[in-house]
Amino acid sequence: SYMFKDKRQQPIALMMSRAAKGLRHVVMIGVKETTSNEQILAVKEGLAALKDTCGILEFEFGMDLKLPSGQSHPAGKNRTCTWYADFPSVEAYEAYAAHPEHVKVINDLIKPIMEPGSRAAIQYER
Repeated sequence: SYMFKDKRQQPIALMMSRAAKGLRHVVMIGVKETTSNEQILAVKEGLAALKDTCGILEFEFGMDLKLPSGQSHPAGKNRTCTWYADFPSVEAYEAYAAHPEHVKVINDLIKPIMEPGSRAAIQYER
């Protein structure tokens, strides 16, 4: 397991139960100002369609509320969309990441609307 160099940070990594329940993949992106609601809906539907094809246990897609505090945050404004997907194992996630249908959603629906450099992602044990 991951060990922090600073011993004071180790409890953060141990906050979850020792019995992992799989893996969660979380992604956030910003979108170009010219992006339409229809294009965002197509991303949402495209990702949702991967559930049965790519072994996703559970997922959720969300849009930023554009609250003033999120748009003027000292560390930078919020991303536009977020997606999380749960998988039973690291292997299942890796299969999803390389799956041709997932890659197609990225290339056909996400990349055309994504603000360059705005993607942030993390995978962690649950």
